[in-house]
Amino acid sequence: MANNKVKFISTVFLKENTTIEDNVDDNKLVPFIYKVQDIHLQQALGTTFYEHLKAGVVNNTLTTDETDLIRDYIQNMVAEWTLYESMPFLSNKLTNKSISQENSEYSTPSTLDEIKYLRNNVRDIAEFYTKRLTKYMCDNASLFPKYLNPDSKENLSKNSKSYFSGIYLPKKGPSNIRSYNDPSDDCNC
Repeated sequence: MANNKVKFISTVFLKENTTIEDNVDDNKLVPFIYKVQDIHLQQALGTTFYEHLKAGVVNNTLTTDETDLIRDYIQNMVAEWTLYESMPFLSNKLTNKSISQENSEYSTPSTLDEIKYLRNNVRDIAEFYTKRLTKYMCDNASLFPKYLNPDSKENLSKNSKSYFSGIYLPKKGPSNIRSYNDPSDDCNC
């Protein structure tokens, strides 16, 4: 297994490509980068290929196709999911005495409804980048043998479903009603 502390994006990349301000402490963001990679990226790629890419970064053995994949597809996806996952926590501080909301005298905290609205917008963008990655992987699976042929003992198999509309309507008779989450909409590679 590759080093678990591999990051596919830096905090500089994250701040340059999302709405996170430069003054946000990097140490607040790094744990979310790791979580996003383990949760969202590993699910999109499958454990075998995910671990292969991490090992390739550590050992500097990535192919040109793998480097392009990380730069052109993975980094944007990881950045948007990191923004999404970190949003509820950026203005809160967890200490051994309490969970408190940080505030400055020149700002007003957002309401819960405003935060939910913003997170939904960020989630839409993150899901777009996930779908873009999974579509690219399906269309170009032959370039990535570890993706196409995962180990038999793969921990988490790849999942090409990237959107969740909150409602799933299975196909019903001739009307063929389905949601965005219908398995027949996704590629099977």
